[in-house]
Amino acid sequence: MKRTTILATAALGTALAAYAGEMPSFSSYDVNADGQVAEAEFVAVKTADGKLTEAEAVEAFARIDTNADGMASKLEFAAAIETWKDETAEPQKLPMNPM
Repeated sequence: MKRTTILATAALGTALAAYAGEMPSFSSYDVNADGQVAEAEFVAVKTADGKLTEAEAVEAFARIDTNADGMASKLEFAAAIETWKDETAEPQKLPMNPM
């Protein structure tokens, strides 16, 4: 019961952060607060709102867990967010050069 409450709280926090346009924090995925995000924690949070399937969440976690140890460290998580930001950033418009 306690785990379900913790997972529901984490999912709600993630959903609220997404609604506010913010990136979810590492701690919103680190449900048990051990300093790492296990695949099960990540999948539970990512699938809680129904936007991702379990398979999609597992695939996303695999991209974050670069050393494939089944745990995402704060460093791996931060690197994944930076990569995502780079991939989704709008291309900068170059100023027009009047002739």
